Amino acid sequence: MANSDATNNPFEDNPRPPEEDGQIDELAELTRKLLDMRYPRPKRVLRGVHPKSHGCVKAFFEVRQDIPEELQVGLFANPGQRFDAWIRFSNASVRVEHDLKDGKHGSRGMAIKVLDVKGEVLLDDKGRRNQDFLMINQPAFAFANAEDYLRLNQIIKENNDDPTLFFAPLQVDVPGVTAEQKARILRSFQLVQRLQSVPVANPLEVSYFGAAPFLFGADRVMRFCAEPWGGEKPQKLPANPSANYLHKALVKTMAQRQDVCFDFKVQVRSQGEDLEIEDASAVWDEAQTPYVNVAKITIPAPQRKIDGPQRVKRCEALAFTPWHCLADHQPLGSINRLRKAVYLASAKHRSARRPNRRRGTKHRA
Repeated sequence: MANSDATNNPFEDNPRPPEEDGQIDELAELTRKLLDMRYPRPKRVLRGVHPKSHGCVKAFFEVRQDIPEELQVGLFANPGQRFDAWIRFSNASVRVEHDLKDGKHGSRGMAIKVLDVKGEVLLDDKGRRNQDFLMINQPAFAFANAEDYLRLNQIIKENNDDPTLFFAPLQVDVPGVTAEQKARILRSFQLVQRLQSVPVANPLEVSYFGAAPFLFGADRVMRFCAEPWGGEKPQKLPANPSANYLHKALVKTMAQRQDVCFDFKVQVRSQGEDLEIEDASAVWDEAQTPYVNVAKITIPAPQRKIDGPQRVKRCEALAFTPWHCLADHQPLGSINRLRKAVYLASAKHRSARRPNRRRGTKHRA
């Protein structure tokens, strides 16, 4: 099965900084160094991002029968088509730690792997054609582009995963930081502060967003989200929440007999509109570009084997990247270009550092 890095779309000619390729190469190398720092031998290497899983669930991804004709594109081309899927819920924190570290909330993730799609894919998934949708519980990324993300990772590498100094230019003059960069740092700080104030008591009861832009057919751009049926539920944390309270909430909900459903929605814009492709911290105004419901996600219940060794092993073996996708949904923008290199570097390094079972080392894929 051949892979393709790009499609013939009008957005590939968007100007990108000449230094970006070097920044992305440096980020890939930093990813490997950070993994070795976090997981010195003989520890098992976890994911570079979202290493803490709350659990993986089986699901169905079904295109709506009433999807508007103009949105019948790519994965959504055939009304009523249903795909098997896996969904992994996680924390975005780069280390496995308390779900409420230092009493602060954090970014939560929902990664959907739609299995065995039809059509050209940009990157195959261990020989299969799958479509991944990676989402977080806010509509924008905290970091706008490769330049900012590289600076963040350089700082956390030098400060044992402490990102505090990234925001130092907001308090003191830092040589080399321009006014434009400082404005982006301020926006990043505001997004992080907002995340840390948003409680999530149950990962099955909140909305998730793709945050970055993606191709939608030949000449349009989409952003997407998954919203639980009935909208987000009020989130009330348990008293004295345990370190893994989100996992416990997921397991408890999936032990019940009622299916959990999400609406999968897209915003779509065309050439000539403000697409904000190169800024992943941007948000499209829903008043101007409303979300349209295009698919239904069903997580059938009960699922009582989330804690079982086979399910845990399967969950850890899943590799997610936005580049597991149909050509019609090519990732766009600086953040998505760096994600290709960083996610592949993480997956390859995890694989290379797996313990050798012949030596009697406990192995989990």
